[in-house]
Amino acid sequence: MKSERLSKQLSLLDVYLISTGAMFSSGFFLLPGIAAAETGPSVVLAYLISGMLILPALLSQAELATAMPRAGGAYYYLDRTLGPLMGTIGGLGTWLALMLKSAFALIGIGIYLTLFFDVPFQPIAIAFTVLFCILNILGARQSTGLLRWLVFTLLGILTLFIIDGLANIGSQGIGELQRTRFTPFLQHGVDGLLETVGLVFVSYVGLTKVATLAEEVKNPERNIPLGMSLSLTTVIAIYVIGVAIMVAVLGTGELGRPSLVPVAETARHMFGWLPPRFGEFLLVLAAIAAFASMSNSGVLTASRYPLAMARDNLIPRQLATLGRFRTPVFAIILTCSILILFLL
Repeated sequence: MKSERLSKQLSLLDVYLISTGAMFSSGFFLLPGIAAAETGPSVVLAYLISGMLILPALLSQAELATAMPRAGGAYYYLDRTLGPLMGTIGGLGTWLALMLKSAFALIGIGIYLTLFFDVPFQPIAIAFTVLFCILNILGARQSTGLLRWLVFTLLGILTLFIIDGLANIGSQGIGELQRTRFTPFLQHGVDGLLETVGLVFVSYVGLTKVATLAEEVKNPERNIPLGMSLSLTTVIAIYVIGVAIMVAVLGTGELGRPSLVPVAETARHMFGWLPPRFGEFLLVLAAIAAFASMSNSGVLTASRYPLAMARDNLIPRQLATLGRFRTPVFAIILTCSILILFLL
């Protein structure tokens, strides 16, 4: 084993998929009900505003990643500009945050699986963690290979959800829906809307994860900003239209009730042309794909933080060692081990 530069394996499509997969999880499959309770129908506007607010982060991360295309993202930029102390604080903090978010996504898999199967979530979450660990050790290309299937499955099902939802809205009539579902629009005033913008902003923060992988991206000057921009455009469109469909189908009264599965509940009132509960099953499958893709992206990106810090001798140098597949084996194993501890 030896310490050296990571190989460039990631294309524009991979950048797009990693960013998209990192954003789709709780923001769409858990938060809409909670957010609707805070602001009513204007939850749709809250998702749009939050998507616009992430643009400065996109532009700054894209600029830094193309100027300094090295593993480590926030740590590397802070270390080179503000010194090792700020770099270490930022690196350790971001590493911990990515692991906690991945653990939350793995728990989400278990929550949605319980809708159809009587299974404990903990062993399943740990099994997924081990799977992602192995794939990431085998290479970023292998990890993104699984990610392609997960994200394409997710986007395909959500496209079907949107098409059926828009057809459902069309059959009810826009005027009738505006009167019964979207009035009053600012149910709790501007304050409620602004509070909800802050709540759902977390739905988009996964966008900048891919900057951590800049060292492994082919032609990063083009592929990182373009991939992130295409990803954000896709996710904003699906979030806004998808949440509008949830409000139109359920109404904010039913949507705003305490629920961890608002999308599945919406699907129960849709897909009348499919066998009973099949539409709900499709959305559960999409949720599992979303949480799995987010977790996989989390392991892939989080493991680059200890790699970068070890290169600068801030933590044991062994964590910068690359294995036979030119991946940071020890950094990946350590990240996944801590992730499993969070799940126990």
